[in-house]
Amino acid sequence: MPNIDSLLSKGYFPRELPDPFTTTTFGSIIASNVSTLPSGFSNLNLHSKTAIHNLARRGTLRRKLGIPNPINYFQLTYCICQHWTELTRYATRSTISLTPPTDSAPKRAIVDIDKGFSERSPHRAVVRSTARYILQSDISRFYHSIYTHSIPWAMHGKSLAKTDSSDSLLGNKLDRLVRNAQDRQTLGIPIGPDTSLLIAEIILSNIDAGLAAQNVTNGFRIMDDYEFGFGTRAEAEMSLGVLQELLNNYELALNPNKTHILELPLPIEDVGIPELRALKLSVTEHRSTQLSEIIYHFDRAFTLCKENPEGTFLKYVISKFKKITIWGENWSYFENMLLQSAITEPGTLPNVVTLLLKYLDLGYGLNTGSIGNCFNEIIRQHSPLGHGSEVSWAIWGLVALRIPLNEKSASAVVLMNDSIVAILTLDANSKGLIPSGLDSTHYQTFMTKDDLYGEQWLLAYEANVKGWLPSTGTDDHVKDDECFNFLKTHGISFYNNTLTGHGRPELPTSPEEEDEY
Repeated sequence: MPNIDSLLSKGYFPRELPDPFTTTTFGSIIASNVSTLPSGFSNLNLHSKTAIHNLARRGTLRRKLGIPNPINYFQLTYCICQHWTELTRYATRSTISLTPPTDSAPKRAIVDIDKGFSERSPHRAVVRSTARYILQSDISRFYHSIYTHSIPWAMHGKSLAKTDSSDSLLGNKLDRLVRNAQDRQTLGIPIGPDTSLLIAEIILSNIDAGLAAQNVTNGFRIMDDYEFGFGTRAEAEMSLGVLQELLNNYELALNPNKTHILELPLPIEDVGIPELRALKLSVTEHRSTQLSEIIYHFDRAFTLCKENPEGTFLKYVISKFKKITIWGENWSYFENMLLQSAITEPGTLPNVVTLLLKYLDLGYGLNTGSIGNCFNEIIRQHSPLGHGSEVSWAIWGLVALRIPLNEKSASAVVLMNDSIVAILTLDANSKGLIPSGLDSTHYQTFMTKDDLYGEQWLLAYEANVKGWLPSTGTDDHVKDDECFNFLKTHGISFYNNTLTGHGRPELPTSPEEEDEY
């Protein structure tokens, strides 16, 4: 059974955020003071908006992550902890899910996503061993399409849930807490927190039970991705209709662009990945041999990217090089390949920044001029497009390496409505890394008590705690709110501005793990 500390410390912020963003102190302090929290923490009529962070996925795809307000998120996690046994009973009815809730996930609080994706290939082999046709599909905009009232539908049945709207049904209480954390909206749940993964499994496990009742069982599901095997095309087509009908009951729909009935044989893994995995990467004393391996790996990855822009080839190749040490004589070439990867496929930025910091710690001489030009160009290109993850990782790379943001970058980022970007930018400014100066006029508008419950709650709180921006219209807007004042007086911060190393946990190495939501 997960506890409050685990859910708040490990299961709150999306794992894709840059290194300094943390909820560790929030989890430990809240867990230690549950019985003495201010009354606002138990106000079940409290509602707030979710902070949005635009994430780069593989290739050209994108996804909006959501970071719920900490007060509403506490209420939701407290409810889940109280009713964990009952909730997991609803969320584990599926016999085909590879992502069931667990209280022993190594990196997160309740769902081991990495394990689900690592098991995809073995399960494909089993499913296809007795099949001639494969049905592959996923749900269109799944998290953004979930109707919150479908939570009690899945738990208690639609008929009962529609006639009894009281909190005597746990599903109704869960529904209300989810809605309160997104300004009472009934459409969609945030992508990122572990609570959303649990809710997804509650709904999808019920759909899986419906599939099993109609003998659609030769397959597996990883979150909202389905794959089934059949003896004939007619069976596959009939089962596709069954799946869509079950989804219709929850006002969900299949993604037509990712729904296919395919005849076997088919490759078990994505085209190109087995080739990259098989390429030799040795621990050798011969510098020239290692250089040849570097060149060939990146050349193949760049070629595959051209052929399939939605692939994760560069990310996979870079992850392979995390397992060895680059010789000093080869570092300059490897560094240039990292920077080319970053500017070509910004989804590689987390791995690129991690490797640059690793070799900085090893005493390698980094080309800070080239890194600065690359990261500033990424910021300049992606800020006007609202691409939060590219911009935030580029800023974090500059901050961690003590490289300045140039004037064009500084002018572009301050217009973005992204708290993650804003906090990193303010940190860079506080460390003297914006020589041209920072126009914080836009950020200043969010330094109010009301904004502590708005979309920019993270900026409104963190900029106050760090002393980066003054309050607007009051001496201290955080102090004026009992809940956030409790966080502040107990030393809770969601951003570690003293972080100087590369302290990021090991990133996934499997290309499939990019698609976890």
